[in-house]
Amino acid sequence: MKGRQPAVKPGKAGSPIIPGLGADLPALQKARALWQANRFDESVELFEQTAQRYPQNAVALIDAARALGARFEIGRAEPFLERLMVLAKGRPDLLHLVGQTYRMIFRPELAQRCFEQVVARTRDIPDAALELAVLLERRHQVTEAFAQIEDCLRHDPTYAEAQLFRARLLRRLKRGEESLSAFRKMAHDNSLHPAVRAQAWTEVAQELDRREEYRPAMLALLQAKELLRQREGPLLREAESVLQHLVTLNESLTADHYQRWQQEGSEQPSARTAVLTSFPRSGTTLLEQVLDSHSDVVSSDEREAFARDIFPSLWLGSGLPYPTAAALDSCPPAERARLRQRYSRFMEAALNEPLAGRLHLDKNPPMTLVLPGFLRLFPEVRVLFALRDPRDVVISCFFQSLPLNPNSVCFLTLERTCRRYAEDLRVWRILRERMVSPWLEVRYEDTVADLEREARRALGFLGLPWEESVLGYRERLRTRAVGSPSYEAVSQPLYTKAIGRWKHYQEFLEPCLPILEPAVQTFQY
Repeated sequence: MKGRQPAVKPGKAGSPIIPGLGADLPALQKARALWQANRFDESVELFEQTAQRYPQNAVALIDAARALGARFEIGRAEPFLERLMVLAKGRPDLLHLVGQTYRMIFRPELAQRCFEQVVARTRDIPDAALELAVLLERRHQVTEAFAQIEDCLRHDPTYAEAQLFRARLLRRLKRGEESLSAFRKMAHDNSLHPAVRAQAWTEVAQELDRREEYRPAMLALLQAKELLRQREGPLLREAESVLQHLVTLNESLTADHYQRWQQEGSEQPSARTAVLTSFPRSGTTLLEQVLDSHSDVVSSDEREAFARDIFPSLWLGSGLPYPTAAALDSCPPAERARLRQRYSRFMEAALNEPLAGRLHLDKNPPMTLVLPGFLRLFPEVRVLFALRDPRDVVISCFFQSLPLNPNSVCFLTLERTCRRYAEDLRVWRILRERMVSPWLEVRYEDTVADLEREARRALGFLGLPWEESVLGYRERLRTRAVGSPSYEAVSQPLYTKAIGRWKHYQEFLEPCLPILEPAVQTFQY
């Protein structure tokens, strides 16, 4: 449950990180050690103090900004970046790092401006051109993104990550044969890093799936997973440990806990808040975009503020390295009030706009297992839970190309994907029987079949009036970036071809179907 590392990768103690603009200071090294020990508040305070003491040291400024951003203290991070912008005049290498930092702290527009300035000054920093192309593509400016990548590769033809992205853009530009050929070439190139080859194999699999060549698609995908499994060991152990602790927490909490928490929560002002969760690839992004089109809703798209910061703060003070029912139960009222305010402040910072009394929808598929923490702080919350055929969910998750981390490591085999899905949905069945807060399940299949009916149902559950604008959610997506991996799919018209997709891969999924059977039966699929 460690937080994200905040800083530029350190060199040897005292060695320059950014030539002429800063060295790695002992105070920064100590701050990083505190971060690794999960002593986040102490770490951030030391980063901030060091940056204030050494305002000409770019390493200190970047470290402080990234650490504060990782803790969603974006308002405190921005002055350091403004200072860096002054130092970056005439220094495209530093401006590139500033752009990366703005991206990390949820300021993509400012990041884009930095990268545009870098590529206008020099082509010796290919990462900047790739970063700019990625931001453009996220906003569906595919032609502009392609121009950036072409220019990038003219200056550095061997840049493998740029080659990958170029092939992806070729697909979006309807040049499918060129795209597939490029991906295949990279997939078979043993000189490339295994992670790059794995991405290429996954893209080959996804294209073959679109062409309805299902068996070759799965075989290509298995090649990708095999390459990634070579590096799964530490991540898999961390994932299994975290899962065990969270499952134990959910099992140990009774209906009495939730009832008592709601009674205690009635003593504080009610917050207009809702959670949209489930399991990845269950239709949460579609539902979130529809609801976010309502004038009285503001949604946070897969921000990690709660799971990464607020939830650990509920129990780390207990002295235990993992959450327990007793730790949540004993969290004092003053601390709960502080964390409620902190959560709202963090989400406004990530959104870069005030909630202004609107209903805040926290959409996060992985939040299911940490829902007890959210219910402890916000017992008045309304919970939307997205459902989809478990077999389709598993296949869709398995086909995703995700950075290897403790969440995605469970998607490296079909059996493991099925077991993780089954466990998460088992926990949800426990939760919905015990929690007092209102909840509503929304089926992806029903939403695709009758969007207006399901949108009305969800809005009614949230206590919101009907607005026709929610049916035009796709208009907002023409220039709006979506954080979810399904950002491209959700911008397309509704389609039904993903329903029953698992049947094309039944021969591979067959040995694992008994694992999914309880969920299939319970949710009547």
